[in-house]
Amino acid sequence: MEYEKIESKLEMPPVGLAGSGRRAIERQALPDELAARLRDMIIRGELRPGSRINTPLLCSRFGVSRTPLREALKMLATEGLVQLLPNRSAVVQRVTDDVINEIIPIVATLAALAGRIACARIDDNALTELNAMHETLLHHLDQRDERSYMEVENAFLATVFTVAGNKTLKKCYETLTMKLQWQSASHHGLAEWRQTVEVQKHLLHALQVRDGELWSLVAYRHVLHRAALLFRGSDLRASGKASIASKWDK
Repeated sequence: MEYEKIESKLEMPPVGLAGSGRRAIERQALPDELAARLRDMIIRGELRPGSRINTPLLCSRFGVSRTPLREALKMLATEGLVQLLPNRSAVVQRVTDDVINEIIPIVATLAALAGRIACARIDDNALTELNAMHETLLHHLDQRDERSYMEVENAFLATVFTVAGNKTLKKCYETLTMKLQWQSASHHGLAEWRQTVEVQKHLLHALQVRDGELWSLVAYRHVLHRAALLFRGSDLRASGKASIASKWDK
């Protein structure tokens, strides 16, 4: 079986060969690397819930044969991100209302706990980093760049989990939010944009004053708000009013 080099055209910096745009991957790591890139495409919304995965196009994009790609899809299927079909094709798993209702209370509790711990551990360097992220959020708000806004918002929370210093807590959160596919929580109106920014201000303030109780209260409500947007995205897809499928849909 011949495993070639993957030519990465994803929006991420190349690793190992600066400026070349190419990244060599060892043979045994190829399915893992492909799974990571497909997982990222799902999380970022490039592969949308319910869409059929266009394997020939992805093989061409990454410069690989079908075999390692199928292995990668099997990995994602075990994570609940992809559904494998009898005809050897695959679709991105839809996030159902039952899944949202089951997972959201757990995610909200984990976010509240992480922030509570982080408030007792955070230092000035981490606060400076989070302040910079908040400024970036405001920039994306001005530009009405929802995808970039949500990516930074997710990075903000990820940093809080890192500050909390509990790897198990962070892994549980990442696994569950991956199943929720947060990128579906979109379709903000202007009032919702403003509400989200105010929430971010309160979260940042809670960290600045080391108030774990305040963080817990605001973070829990914020996750519930994201859940409401997930439900809205599900309703829009069901009614056919969601955005047009990406070019990676088959």
